[in-house]
Amino acid sequence: MIRPQRAVLVLEEDRMIPENSKPLMLEAVLARPMLTWAAEQLLADGVQRFFVVCPPRFAQAAGACFPAGAVVTVSEQQTDLEAFLDTDEPVLVLPRAAVPLAEAGVGLAYAAAGRTLQEAWRVKMTNAVQDATLIPGWLPIFGPETVAEVEPIFRAKQQKNG
Repeated sequence: MIRPQRAVLVLEEDRMIPENSKPLMLEAVLARPMLTWAAEQLLADGVQRFFVVCPPRFAQAAGACFPAGAVVTVSEQQTDLEAFLDTDEPVLVLPRAAVPLAEAGVGLAYAAAGRTLQEAWRVKMTNAVQDATLIPGWLPIFGPETVAEVEPIFRAKQQKNG
C-alpha cells in the first residue's frame, strides 16, 4: 500500500463559502474541527508535510488545526502548490471535506506522484490524474447534515477508546 509522506487538503473556494460561514473542514465534529481529525489521522499514517488549499481569511484557523511542529503550508496560490508538488514522492489528495473513517471505502482520497499532480492540475487542467491510486478510509462530507450523521460514529469511537 502507498504511504504518502505529503498531503494536499482542498477546502472550498472563497466564492463558494456563504458570507457568515466557514469551510466545511473547519466545522466541528464533537467540538473539534474536521480538519483536526484529518490532520491527526494523516500524521498517524505517516504524512509529514501538508498543503492546505484555503482562502486567506481562513488561513489562521486552518493552520491552528495542526499540532505544533507540523510542517504545514496554507495557501491558495498556484505557485506555492506547484512548489509543494515538486517531487516524485506520492502525495495524498483530499479534494473535498472529509473525515477519517476506517470503514469508508475507496473513492474520495487518492495519491499520485507530486509531479504527476502538477502536470494534471497545471498543464492539463484536469482532476483526472493518470496513475492515481485510490486511498480508502475517508468519508466525504457534503454539508452540515452529513456532520450531524457522523457525530454519533465519532462519539462511539471516543467512548470505545476511552
